[in-house]
Amino acid sequence: MTSRLRFLALLALTLLPACGKDSPTETDTETGTGITVEQNIGIQVLQQPMPINGKVELPGHGKEEWFAYGAMTGNEWTPANGVVTGHVFTDDTTVITMQFNVAPAKDGTYYEAWIKNPKTGHSISMGQLINGQGDARHGLRYESPEDQRAYTEVWVTLEQDDGNAGASTTVIATGTLKPTKRR
Repeated sequence: MTSRLRFLALLALTLLPACGKDSPTETDTETGTGITVEQNIGIQVLQQPMPINGKVELPGHGKEEWFAYGAMTGNEWTPANGVVTGHVFTDDTTVITMQFNVAPAKDGTYYEAWIKNPKTGHSISMGQLINGQGDARHGLRYESPEDQRAYTEVWVTLEQDDGNAGASTTVIATGTLKPTKRR
C-alpha cells in the first residue's frame, strides 16, 4: 500500500510541471486571469458596460446618463427568455446588450432584435443575434451615436435569410426597457 502511494506521489510530481507548458501564462488585463478567453478558448465575448464603484463609464463616450433593463419573454409558441439592458452616455451614445435563450434558428433563418419608440412607432433593427456556441445561448451588442432612450419596446423576430431588410411578422419574444436609477 505504501509503495503505491509513493508511486502516485512520484508520478504526480513528475507530471505536474508539464501541465500548461505550452499555454501562455501572462495575465489577461481584462479578466485578471491567466487565460485570454478570445485567444485560448475561442469564445466570442460581447462587451457590456458594467459599474465600477457604482458608476458606469464607457471609454471615449463618458459617463452613463441613463440606464434601463428588462426581461425578454417568449411567446406561447416559442419558449425563450433573456435580459436586455440599455445605456446612454454623456456624448449621447446608446449601447444596448441582450442575452437571449432560444433554440437555434433552422437553416435559412435567423433571429433579429428590434427597438421601437412607442410614442412615434418608429422601429430600428439592432441586428442579428449571435449564437457562437450552437446552443440556446444568443447575444447581441448594439451601439448607436444617437441618444435612443425613447426606444423602450424591444422584440425579437424570426427572419428568413432572403435579403429583405424589413421586420418579419414572426415575433418570437418581447420585452420593455424600464429606466432605472443607479444606487
